[in-house]
Amino acid sequence: MSWFRNEAREASPWAMLALWFALAVLLTIAFALIPMAGGDDWETFRGAAQRILTGVPLYGQRVAASYYSNPPWVAVTLTPLAILPAKWGWAALNSLNLIALIFLTRRWTNGLIKPLLVLSSPATIYILLHGQIEPLVLAFLLLPKTWWPLAALTKPQIGLGMAFGVPRRKILSAAAVAGAVLILSLLLFGNWPMALLNQPSPFVEGAHNLWLGLWPFQVPVGLLLILLGIRRADERMLVSAGPFASPYATTSSLIGPWMAVVSFLKDWEAGLVWLAWWGATAYRMFGL
Repeated sequence: MSWFRNEAREASPWAMLALWFALAVLLTIAFALIPMAGGDDWETFRGAAQRILTGVPLYGQRVAASYYSNPPWVAVTLTPLAILPAKWGWAALNSLNLIALIFLTRRWTNGLIKPLLVLSSPATIYILLHGQIEPLVLAFLLLPKTWWPLAALTKPQIGLGMAFGVPRRKILSAAAVAGAVLILSLLLFGNWPMALLNQPSPFVEGAHNLWLGLWPFQVPVGLLLILLGIRRADERMLVSAGPFASPYATTSSLIGPWMAVVSFLKDWEAGLVWLAWWGATAYRMFGL
């Protein structure tokens, strides 16, 4: 990995851009050739994005097999993928997710082992199988901190803690960015927050919700991580807080905390936790 970074420093920006584009294309083709249908969450995202293109309301009726439960700007962002065939859109989304995870793990770790443990974790596999967007939300970390509160608005169970990472001198700028996006969305889509809240909330009551029957007893953990993140100016703590501060989280929601945990551990320690996590996943899936 150090060799890779040295080569990256020496390469021109255009060469690196071409390299990442080629990787994205290869990954997309690879996912598209996998003999399985695209993820169920991707079907919802794709259906919502297609509603943007056709002018159909986003909220109040099912999109594919479930209700669309994200802000409208998520659907707007995904419209370029929604015009592709469903399988190819899912494949392109997964390639972007993996590339985002590569950039994010390089932000906090060195070497090759830890990135591989992130890319092969239960959270990543869950994201890829279902066609989720957690890595793309976490990719707000790669943007100026004034954009971080927008991650909290986009998917609170992933980005809520990031809103507390904005320096005091940039709070007004961050509020302006988030406020501008929110106001524009209200102008274009009406009172969508109320429409979203008026929808049934099957996700919170679903068996896949990690906090089913536990909420709100995990919230003190989320608050603790936020306070530690603020005190230590450590974005890893803030990223870890989101799932614990939310009434709804799935296995995919743990990708941020997992990247943070990996960055604190030695390779063999992270590998041991990885094995334990997969063991727990197998136990729950197969009733071992």
